[in-house]
Amino acid sequence: MLPNPPLSASGRLRLLIGVALCSQLLMPAFALADPAYDALIIQARNGNFTPALTQLRQLSAERQTPGQVSDHLVIAGWAGQDAEVLQVYEAQGKHRNLSTQALATVARTYRNQKQWAQAEAVYRQALLREPNNIDLQLGLALTQADGGKANEAVQSTRALVAAKPDDPNRRMALGYALTRAGLNYDALFEFDQAFMRAGDKPEVAREYIIALQKARLPEAALRLSAQRPGLLDAVTQRRLEGDLAAERVRMAEFATRSEQERYVIADRALQAYDNLLARWTPDASAHDDVVRWRIDRLGALKARARTADVVREYETLTREGVQLPTYAVRWVAASYLDQRQPEKAEPLYRQALSAADAEPDDRVEDTTALFYALQESDQGEQAREVASSLANSQKPRVELKGLPIGNPNDSWMDAQQLAAQSGVYGGDLPGSEASLEALVAKAPGNVGLRLAQADMYRARDLPRRAEGILKETEAQAPRDIGLEVSQAYTAMDLQEWRQLDVLTDDVVARNPDSRQVQRLNRLRNVHDMAELRVEAYTGKSYGGGNNSDAGAVAGSRDWGIESVIYTPPIDEDWRLFAGAGYATADFEEGTGHHRWQRVGVERRTRDLTLEAEVSNHSYGFGSKQGARVAFAYDLNDHWQYGGSLDYLAATTPLRALNADITANGGSGFIRWRANESREWKLSVSPSHFSDGNDRVEALLAGREGLYSSPKVQVDLGLEVATSRNSKEDTVYFNPKSDFSVLPTVNVNHVLYHRYETQWSQQFQVGAGTYSQRDYSTGGVGLIGYGQRFRWNDVLEVGANLSLISRPYDGDRERDLRLLVDLTYRF
Repeated sequence: MLPNPPLSASGRLRLLIGVALCSQLLMPAFALADPAYDALIIQARNGNFTPALTQLRQLSAERQTPGQVSDHLVIAGWAGQDAEVLQVYEAQGKHRNLSTQALATVARTYRNQKQWAQAEAVYRQALLREPNNIDLQLGLALTQADGGKANEAVQSTRALVAAKPDDPNRRMALGYALTRAGLNYDALFEFDQAFMRAGDKPEVAREYIIALQKARLPEAALRLSAQRPGLLDAVTQRRLEGDLAAERVRMAEFATRSEQERYVIADRALQAYDNLLARWTPDASAHDDVVRWRIDRLGALKARARTADVVREYETLTREGVQLPTYAVRWVAASYLDQRQPEKAEPLYRQALSAADAEPDDRVEDTTALFYALQESDQGEQAREVASSLANSQKPRVELKGLPIGNPNDSWMDAQQLAAQSGVYGGDLPGSEASLEALVAKAPGNVGLRLAQADMYRARDLPRRAEGILKETEAQAPRDIGLEVSQAYTAMDLQEWRQLDVLTDDVVARNPDSRQVQRLNRLRNVHDMAELRVEAYTGKSYGGGNNSDAGAVAGSRDWGIESVIYTPPIDEDWRLFAGAGYATADFEEGTGHHRWQRVGVERRTRDLTLEAEVSNHSYGFGSKQGARVAFAYDLNDHWQYGGSLDYLAATTPLRALNADITANGGSGFIRWRANESREWKLSVSPSHFSDGNDRVEALLAGREGLYSSPKVQVDLGLEVATSRNSKEDTVYFNPKSDFSVLPTVNVNHVLYHRYETQWSQQFQVGAGTYSQRDYSTGGVGLIGYGQRFRWNDVLEVGANLSLISRPYDGDRERDLRLLVDLTYRF
């Protein structure tokens, strides 16, 4: 509260004259001048109030004259005895003809006691006597400002300033009224004008500093305070220092001139808070300020990417019973989300969104964060509801006065983008594609939309299309972190390893604390690891109508295992590999064994994957060497073709090897993939057996997505296969020709998902037909169940148990089979 205005020069003169003549106004006993009483009054005027007050207190109320009551009020006011002033006035002076100076003292005292209505009434009473008294006018204006009549106070003080603009007291009164009206920057102008005219006066400088503080200019206020030591009390000084630290917290969230300066302001804020807390924590009187500094310090920690420290300090404050303001709740929620604790972030974001003081400008940002908190805590359906609700709540345009159609609403675009992106996470990729393409058509220059569109195309297994969009966006924001991260992921999909390294190294150097950058770097590091693959199987086949007979193809009690290890990438594109395996099975003619070892090289570049290997095989007739080359080439996002050539093919049936029959051959394929949920592949595999048999096999396989949600995906599969053999009556299963059709329904159900960890189960059901030349057509039935587990990007393991029933050479055979595979990177 601005102190009561000091008396103007004319006001002080009137007061002195009144005091000098007060002895002429006393009771009849003092009708003539009383030198002793005058001396008491002079002492009081010089600061010695006690003698005069003692004598005035001893006078009985019945014998006091209006002059004596006026003297009593004025001197008690000088002495700062507010309670005595009000007691004397209300008991003895309210209904007397008091002096103007006494009424002014009473009015100021009422204001000191925050009794605004009484103060205003007394001021108005005094102004009836001296309507042009500037001190009374300013006092009344200040009281009105305090009493909820700030607009009236502003109006009256503006008129006073207009009448005498060089009077600093009038400027300060107007500034105070403007402050009470919530116009802190207008108020600062008036205090600045007063400071320009009377800056040498401590009271003017002090009010100017406070005006700077209220206008959120603590640095300027502290600079002036440092030039006037002792001007501010310790409480105001420490609060100004806290305000400066808080200002730095706000500034730390803004974009910096360079990436190297990202944390400079946050570090300054943290240093300031550490100094304040060290100095004032031991002082119990500073408790409230210390708590506020600890709360605001959370923002500096978050801006410094020290989110673990934010969480720890928040939990400490919570245990102490401290309730955080909404702006701090947002910091804590973001920190929990950054620390991968979305279950704790979610309720805090909901609290921030529903708070009475929630800022409308923060709603889209907070709702977006809530969406990701729900998504990352595996609550996909709720996340999509949140995104949809936000999109529906925003208006496309902001209505502005004077603009009939308004301006485009950025919040609407952000909300629509979030709703469109939610389809990527929710399994509705076609819907997400349509929505994003419609938004991009409306705002082709929106970088965020283009990045979201590119990420969607990558999710749809269309990396080249994503690459084209990112290349177009690069012209608008070539150094955007999000753009480079998306380009790096696209380079990974396209096997552009050098480009991946360049982009990843750049964003890691520029923003190592970013979670999306850390995630990219993690996947790049996983790519650079060695890799171990293990596949194993076992089964039990029943055939020929007699359950004791061995299966025609796989034998009985068959099992096998193969392990292959790959080196880390060499010169980006190359990997060496080595592997070994073993297979065995029981057949009618005896037990077959096959041991093999292989070494090779793999080259992966854009559009092309090559493999070449040599192998050694032992299957009971000595050791023989084999070789294999294979390639796959991507024409574009939709078409791929490839082939292989095998000498002593690994696909040679074990039953044939058991009879010392080997096979050489090859294969070729062409694949068409529309997107992630639809693809077809046709492969043809000719082979020549050492017994003179020539075999040609063809397989058409495809799948079509039927249903997709965050936790369940259902695909319809189809396999159409045929083969022809030139030789009959071989020891291995060798139909002259056959043809099979097997439609399947495949269901993948995610049981648990949290970041890089996922546990899922798979169901497979199929029913079709198998036709073999010289035999009747028979039915084929398939049922299977499996589970897969992925952990930390480096481990994936799966198992599948299946039962298939089908005819071979007219006899129905049932095959119960367990497959296990493991991939581990290290």
